[in-house]
Amino acid sequence: MLNNLINLLMAPSERPKWIADSFPVMQGIIIGLISLISIIMIVAILVSPPDNGTGTNAITGAAESYYTKNRNKNNLGRIRNLIIICACTIAVLTIVFFIMFGIFNMSGATE
Repeated sequence: MLNNLINLLMAPSERPKWIADSFPVMQGIIIGLISLISIIMIVAILVSPPDNGTGTNAITGAAESYYTKNRNKNNLGRIRNLIIICACTIAVLTIVFFIMFGIFNMSGATE
């Protein structure tokens, strides 16, 4: 498997034609997914209410309430988890996109 990866990266003249044909399509799909997930993340951030009261607890020494301790079980926690999942997914898809972009440009394909 490692030899296949090395051959893919090092020998652009021997690369199969499917790379030049399919990588632009897959890159378009990844860009579309990144855009869709970004919109979902923006909406989730706009819907979530501001987190009031957590910054002053450290200064005043006030105890946390039951609501703040169990935040992951309510809607606010779900929205926060959705935002984190969206951000991680965008990061992974962006890395995959740029790896594919580098392989496609090394393949010698010009369009």
